[in-house]
Amino acid sequence: MGDIDRPSGPHVEGPDADGFYAKTFDGPGFNGTFGRILCRPEGETIARVRIGTGPERANPHGALHGGFLLAFLDQAVFVGPITIGRLPPNGAVTLNFATQFVGPGRADIPLDCVVEIVSETGKLLFLRGQMEQEGRPVLSYQATLRKLGPPRG
Repeated sequence: MGDIDRPSGPHVEGPDADGFYAKTFDGPGFNGTFGRILCRPEGETIARVRIGTGPERANPHGALHGGFLLAFLDQAVFVGPITIGRLPPNGAVTLNFATQFVGPGRADIPLDCVVEIVSETGKLLFLRGQMEQEGRPVLSYQATLRKLGPPRG
């Protein structure tokens, strides 16, 4: 997944980066396709995770591709809890998602995923939130993660 700690990476400069930290996903495997992801805590149970968009992430109609949205969601539901210090890196697996595509995403502005921890048990994290651009919803979701124990040796 990466090595995000709370907080992680360098502070990001610029008009759209207030309070964000950067994490670059690189190397072999699928995670390397994401490049730089920004993250910032917005409270004890909420984090905002941001990614750049572009024509390579669009569908034939020019809107953000649903497959890209779901793949980014699977990254964001880990990066969010890690950012607010509620999950160690590589510390969980996805059990399920319930998603609703509620509006088209634009491929020319950053995409934010708001991640809220609704409840936490010894082994589970229950999350909800939405993806948005300039305050407009693109996707809403609920997710469950199963926390992993220490590696077996």
